[in-house]
Amino acid sequence: MKQKETTTKLAIILPGAGYTSQGPLLHFSSGHFFNQGFDVLQINYRFSEAELDPFDSEGFSTNVLLTLDETLKETHYDQLVIVAKSIGTLALTKLIEHQKYKNTSAIWLTPLLHRDDVYQTMLQNENNALCIIGDKDFCYREERFANLVSNSTTKTLLIPNGDHSLENKEDVLGSIDMLKDVIESVIQFSY
Repeated sequence: MKQKETTTKLAIILPGAGYTSQGPLLHFSSGHFFNQGFDVLQINYRFSEAELDPFDSEGFSTNVLLTLDETLKETHYDQLVIVAKSIGTLALTKLIEHQKYKNTSAIWLTPLLHRDDVYQTMLQNENNALCIIGDKDFCYREERFANLVSNSTTKTLLIPNGDHSLENKEDVLGSIDMLKDVIESVIQFSY
């Protein structure tokens, strides 16, 4: 999604394997950044979770990086924000190691905290970052999340009863409130 006028701000959306950029968390995040004058680049994967299993994180991340390099080769942005959900946080972990993405602000939605590479990258993060995860998410690790809270560059939000989709399947209205809390945090983070 490109602005009518040229902009130097870009938001990159990295969805989960089973959670596309049309899912409400990423749809509303994309809309917010677009309304704030960002171009928005949504990377949509073309494989199922079952197909992803044999996919190693290095190969996945390399493919995302190549896609970004090809897509952005003739453009320059001064301000970058990457919003990554679930498996997208694997790519984010590798992207911020590259010089081009080193000063990127990062929003980690339901990060794969159980993976050491994701956790260590988040723990050592020196950039402006936001981490949002539910306490019922299979990726949530209480001790690791507590350590992230102590990183002064990372804002955190723990969603009570939130699963990996940041909702509660047994409480529709409660899930809508969770979504509102997440989007409010994304908006506050970007100011």
